[in-house]
Amino acid sequence: MVLHNYNLVVINSSAGKDSLCALWEVSRLAKEQNYPLNNLIVSHQDLGESEWPGVKELAKIQADLFGLKIYYSKRRNKKGQEETLLEYVRRRGKWPSSSQRYCTSDFKRGPGARVVTALTKNFKTSKILYVFGFRKEESPSRSKKKELEINRQLTTKKRKVYNWLPIHTWTEEKVWETIKSNKLPYHKAYDLGMPRLSCCFCIFSPFDALVLAGKENPELLQHYVDTEEKIGHTFKNGSSIKSVKEAIDSDYEPKKIKNWRM
Repeated sequence: MVLHNYNLVVINSSAGKDSLCALWEVSRLAKEQNYPLNNLIVSHQDLGESEWPGVKELAKIQADLFGLKIYYSKRRNKKGQEETLLEYVRRRGKWPSSSQRYCTSDFKRGPGARVVTALTKNFKTSKILYVFGFRKEESPSRSKKKELEINRQLTTKKRKVYNWLPIHTWTEEKVWETIKSNKLPYHKAYDLGMPRLSCCFCIFSPFDALVLAGKENPELLQHYVDTEEKIGHTFKNGSSIKSVKEAIDSDYEPKKIKNWRM
């Protein structure tokens, strides 16, 4: 990848292990190619209370480590007001699902797109590299993604945006080897046994991952239980978030958690 072909490189960061390695890899290439670091931008879509505690702060620590600017964005409703995931769920009356993944489209892609628009609004023309930490082995859908392709949603007459997956072929072993050997800062949730750092309570999480997250975040779990009861719609198809709290109250100990597909 020749970074000098692009006016800006915008690196999406969840502060998770994969986006951290994508950040590391892009920064390494920038130094190798003498590409200006002030043209590398970190973009974190702030999920607020739905994230693990400390994620927003960690995203900045990771950006600062490489000397990069970081921009934060949140979902906004039609009135331009910021809205949390739980507020949106209550208003909509349904949780997101595999067929209605508004948690991704409305809370990640949408806010992230606003950052790209804001950064390029004064450019007459621009070519942007839009970076994600997706890896092939995460899921069948991610294995089918191209390492470099045009982003048609963000591309305009004046702006061409290309999605780039710099660690698409990396294994999880290589991810952790890179993090540990370079002493890169990562979230404590991984040491607790969580294989992913998505929403604290992700609709794709296996039951044991929800239990582990609930044990560590009891107040947030109660907010999810209250929301589920209020809207009368189960958190996952045929599976209630309330059952997670009941398991914790019964001293259920979660088993070792395998990675789950997104």
